[in-house]
Amino acid sequence: MKKKLMLTALLAALSSGVAAAEGGFKAGEKAPPPEKEDAAQKGTEDTRATKANLIRDFRQGGYTTLEGYIVKEQRPGSYLFRDASDEVRLQASADAFLGKTYQADDKVRVSGRVYGRADNAFMKVTRIEKP
Repeated sequence: MKKKLMLTALLAALSSGVAAAEGGFKAGEKAPPPEKEDAAQKGTEDTRATKANLIRDFRQGGYTTLEGYIVKEQRPGSYLFRDASDEVRLQASADAFLGKTYQADDKVRVSGRVYGRADNAFMKVTRIEKP
């Protein structure tokens, strides 16, 4: 009985190797059309920077990233940020700057959480860095 089980297990192990050898590339198949190419790149849309105009409708406490320019300091810890789409208020502590100083013509990437709605929307920034 043990010999039959051993022989069956051995045959099963050898036959699975043959089935696996059938995989690979088939030259006759077409690539997906360009408009569907991003289907294989899951998550890339999530890692791109959001546009400032979308912040107004963003979910409360949602974490996002913006790329653009800090235009001016409105008051200590409060800044006006602008990208190609719109302007948005930022709240950032000195720690968020990671010890670096930026000017209005320096492009920056800011990451943080969104609070408020519509015209009252603002972003509490946790990190500011060069893109």
